[in-house]
Amino acid sequence: MKRLLLCMLALALTACEKAYVSSIPNYPVYLELDLDFEDRDLLPIPSFKIYTSLNINQASEKTGFGGVLVYHGADTYYAFDAACPHEASRSITVDVTDESLLYATCPKCGTQYDLMSGAGNPVSGPGKERLKPYNVRLNRNILYVGN
Repeated sequence: MKRLLLCMLALALTACEKAYVSSIPNYPVYLELDLDFEDRDLLPIPSFKIYTSLNINQASEKTGFGGVLVYHGADTYYAFDAACPHEASRSITVDVTDESLLYATCPKCGTQYDLMSGAGNPVSGPGKERLKPYNVRLNRNILYVGN
């Protein structure tokens, strides 16, 4: 009986898919964004803002590995680590420079990442990995971002 259970467990473990692992290391992320005041520039669709340790409001807030890119598109909010996963460096972060605000681009490798879908997938350039996503929750006028 024990052998049968062990075989079933081994079969179940080998059948599972591997979990997504980002090249961006895990760093704490916690933001409380007030959409009525300091962060009201995130209300229009589309809009974005990148948060780093230089522009957060509270000492308890954390901005991940390369900062946090918060994007408002298609009536919902998304958040990603701002570090380019192809470069995997804290000092090389994507920016939203196109006029349509649909893509984030790495200034070093040139990879463009789709923001509008909320997946952060690369659409052009050498990068093959998506932007590292973070959890987003809206409660009244406060947007919570975390991992």
